[in-house]
Amino acid sequence: MGHALRLFAGPLMAMRAFADASDHARIYRLRPEGALYVVPLDDDLHDDLHSIVGTGDWLENGPRISTGDMVFAARASKGAAVAYLETEYFGGIGEQSSALWKDGQLVLGPLHMDGSASRRPRSLWPINAALRGLGVRIEGSQYVDEFEIFGLLDYRSHDDIAAKGHPLDG
Repeated sequence: MGHALRLFAGPLMAMRAFADASDHARIYRLRPEGALYVVPLDDDLHDDLHSIVGTGDWLENGPRISTGDMVFAARASKGAAVAYLETEYFGGIGEQSSALWKDGQLVLGPLHMDGSASRRPRSLWPINAALRGLGVRIEGSQYVDEFEIFGLLDYRSHDDIAAKGHPLDG
C-alpha cells in the first residue's frame, strides 16, 4: 500500500491564507483534537498559487515545489509558521521531503530523504523535523514519532484526507 501526500501544515491563521487565495484550497485537521491544520496541495491549488506568485523555478532535488510555491508559503507564514510536507512511498520504499517557514522566512530546508537514508534516527527525518518546528512533540505520548502523533500515518492520500479528515466548517 502506498503513501503519497503533498500538503501545507500550520496554524489556522496561516492555512487561511491558502483558502483566501484559492477556491480549491481545503482546510482539514487530521485529528479532531489537533491544534494544527493541513491544506492538501492538489493540481488545481498548485495552478492557483502559480497564477498569484508565478511558477518560478522548480527545485532540482527534493520536494516537488517551485520557488513560486516557496514565496507563497513564506507570505502565509507571516506571524505564524508553515510547513510543506511530502511523502511518496510504496511498500515501505520511497522518499519524504519538507520545508518550514516562520514569520516570512525559510528556516528549515528544503529537506529530502530517500529510502537509502531511512536507517537514520526518526528524529532526523525531514517531516519530523518540520513538525517539531510547528510545535508537535512526542514526549509523554505513546506515539513513535511526530509523523504519527500529527496523524499522517492514518492518511495515505489526498482522497483519504477528504474522506476521513476533519474539515474546517466555513
